Amino acid sequence: MSTVLEPPAAAAPAEANRATVARLMTILGGQTPIEAGAEFIHPDVVANFDGWRFQGIDLWANWIRYLRTRPGIADLRLVMERIEANPNGTVTACGRWHALRHGRPVVSNLGVATYRFEAGRIVEIWTTRRNYLLLFGPYLKYRWGLVWTLYRMSVWKRRTPQLALRAAAEAAAAARPPF
Repeated sequence: MSTVLEPPAAAAPAEANRATVARLMTILGGQTPIEAGAEFIHPDVVANFDGWRFQGIDLWANWIRYLRTRPGIADLRLVMERIEANPNGTVTACGRWHALRHGRPVVSNLGVATYRFEAGRIVEIWTTRRNYLLLFGPYLKYRWGLVWTLYRMSVWKRRTPQLALRAAAEAAAAARPPF
């Protein structure tokens, strides 16, 4: 019986990237502080959101913080179904939000996001509005719903101290040897 093994050079970065996405999911799910993302998210991370493009770790961090402040939503958790390393070097995560909405348990539809890496750090994210319907409501399905959500976030940002992770992410990038 012969076993075919993936070459160690290819397997090691793929498994490391998969483990990094698993760590990221603990941040999204609220088990790990958002600030921990500075260790493995690039300062200029790009988030692709259904044709919209957002850039920077500070924007990412404050989006995650904003998710956690949704009225009527409590005990927000992210339960992962799978995290897969793809042949092109990206990693795809699939999971569901679980929460209490006005005291009643709710579970989202399956959410999917894909992450691209450079030198062991997340540099690009592809996500979709469908991943956040449980938190924001069905209007988020529509482009105007995303615009409305971004407007509401801008109002929230003016009233709430914002996270600033860029300096920490730059320091972590400088300290980390490239693969």
